Amino acid sequence: MTGPYEMRVTEPRSDATPEWEVFLRTDESEPLRHVGSVTAPSASVAREQASTLFGWTARTLWLCRADDVDRFTNRDLGSDAVGGDTDDVAAAATVDGGDAP
Repeated sequence: MTGPYEMRVTEPRSDATPEWEVFLRTDESEPLRHVGSVTAPSASVAREQASTLFGWTARTLWLCRADDVDRFTNRDLGSDAVGGDTDDVAAAATVDGGDAP
């Protein structure tokens, strides 16, 4: 059960304010990695929020609207991914925004 200020991830958003996924790299040689999300009415406000929350470590910061991101998990990729090739599992984890195993 959730309290009055908690929201389950599976529940729909309560307003129309877009959510933005935040990706960053701390060094030019690193790949981008997903670090979190911000809710903002525009890209400029999302950039300001993301810079405040995550920018102190970032060399590069990317934002994209969450509704423009396709998320896939091992389950979405089919039964071959579970117990299958570890490259497939790593790719699935990376696409989903998590760290590859």
